[in-house]
Amino acid sequence: MISRQFIDNFIRLFKEKKYQELIDQSDIMTSIDDRPSGLSNLIGLSKNLIAQPSKEYIISSLDDFKDAYLKAKKEIFGVEALCNLITIASYNRNKFPELYDVIRNTEKLYLEAEKNFENNEKLLKAGCNLFKHLINQKKITEILEKLIKNNTRSKVVRCNYAYNNNFSYSWDIKKYFEYSQNFKNFFPKFKCKKISEINYKDNKKIKLGFVSGNLCNNHSVTYFLKKTFKYIEKKKFEIFVFSFGNQKSSKIIDDINTNIDFNFDITSLDNQKVIELIQNKKINILIDLMGVTDADRIEIFNNRVSPIQISWLGYCNTIGFDTIDHIIADKNLIKEDEKQYYSENILELPNIWNTHSGFDFERNFNEAPCIQNGYITFGSFGNFRKISDEVIETWSNILKKIDNSKLLLKSSENYENTILIDKFKKQGLEKRIKIYDRSEFSSLKDHLNLYKKLDIALDTFPYNGVTTTFEALWMGVPVIGIKGFNFNSRCGESILKNANLNSFIASDKKNYEDKALYFSKNIKLIEEERKKIFDEVIFSPIFNAKQFGVDFSKCLYELVTKN
Repeated sequence: MISRQFIDNFIRLFKEKKYQELIDQSDIMTSIDDRPSGLSNLIGLSKNLIAQPSKEYIISSLDDFKDAYLKAKKEIFGVEALCNLITIASYNRNKFPELYDVIRNTEKLYLEAEKNFENNEKLLKAGCNLFKHLINQKKITEILEKLIKNNTRSKVVRCNYAYNNNFSYSWDIKKYFEYSQNFKNFFPKFKCKKISEINYKDNKKIKLGFVSGNLCNNHSVTYFLKKTFKYIEKKKFEIFVFSFGNQKSSKIIDDINTNIDFNFDITSLDNQKVIELIQNKKINILIDLMGVTDADRIEIFNNRVSPIQISWLGYCNTIGFDTIDHIIADKNLIKEDEKQYYSENILELPNIWNTHSGFDFERNFNEAPCIQNGYITFGSFGNFRKISDEVIETWSNILKKIDNSKLLLKSSENYENTILIDKFKKQGLEKRIKIYDRSEFSSLKDHLNLYKKLDIALDTFPYNGVTTTFEALWMGVPVIGIKGFNFNSRCGESILKNANLNSFIASDKKNYEDKALYFSKNIKLIEEERKKIFDEVIFSPIFNAKQFGVDFSKCLYELVTKN
């Protein structure tokens, strides 16, 4: 039994941030068997709080947290330790693939703890994190619904709940709108100057401000902004970027900086300071590129910071703030009778709501792999969270109907591949699936070359793979998509329509299967379509950044001049 004096000493060391000393003394004076729960938890935390913790320390800390939980599983100390276990394992999963086994094995511990602490908010939040990595959308929804029912005040949970429902057919746009009407009440109001107190007339040009946390190397958002910024009409506009997060120098970041006037790194600024900066720069139009994907920064837009505030690109649904005036869409995304379910006024661009910049690689036509392989290869390279049970069922039906067909998968985020393989195993199809690990691809070009292995790409639903659809078409690979029921679920449909590929848009899941079967039986047609896509898509609205810049500029200019 460890004496109270020793325990107090460890607590003192922890409070004084003498983490290494605490770890060293615990190794000398205690063994894991005789440590109380609280001490195991402190040791685990210390191993992560020292400067540049080693792989050995991080992995061993998970054993400390597990030990702390098992010794106090019915006490709040145990719950705290389990939350730490989930948080640390999840955070480090990309660096250390072996942690996926820890994440998988933690599911049993979590479900046990949930029975004892069914309304503990910290535990439930950790559960959302855990089941995200286990690609268990059903459980995530269950947990989030419980948190909402318990009237959580957490803005992170409120954002996650809104975002999460984009993965499901269970919420139509009316339900989403009804939820969004209370959304703003969970975000603070900051001190702002009244718009009437700011002299915008001194601006020689209209000042456009863009707020984003995704302007980092090879993030998908950068490929939609690079040429948009280039072709915004510079005689009428000045471009200000307010960016937080990693902005290390790279070709695409340099290209962006070349085509804007000012780039402010707001990473270290709190939101009050950001608002003051934006207002001091007299930004006429402030554009959010994040939506509910960033709970901390979206609250900037819950305030009247600029005369005109817009949601665009980063999140394709209503947000619910009455201080966001407009959302940018196109005629394919929001039907006339649905506009009442958006808090924002709908700004319809004449062609498509965003345009991809393409890539700085030479395009070469690639014949359909099935000509050499003798079988059809399908594929999807988007976030595995978008591969819902409905998607797996539909893709499985396709594979069963088409002899010897294969399905290649690669996620835009890291997951344990066996989790998805197990889902296909239930369909008896695991040998027809190949999952590529992200670590196998050291460059964007390597990733794009993977599309050469596909005869046909399959879009996910209801959450479409926007970036991957642009990528596939740029590489000359046809994409089968499905009609949606709201902005978010119609993105793929809009891309295909603007690429003049209406024959690849399915009306429903059955039609989606039928189209896959039809094209698979017509190899000559596949080759014709691939040649057509390769020759024509680069000149279509989906890659015509110059025309998009004109349309975008005109839309924003009219907003200012008509007032």
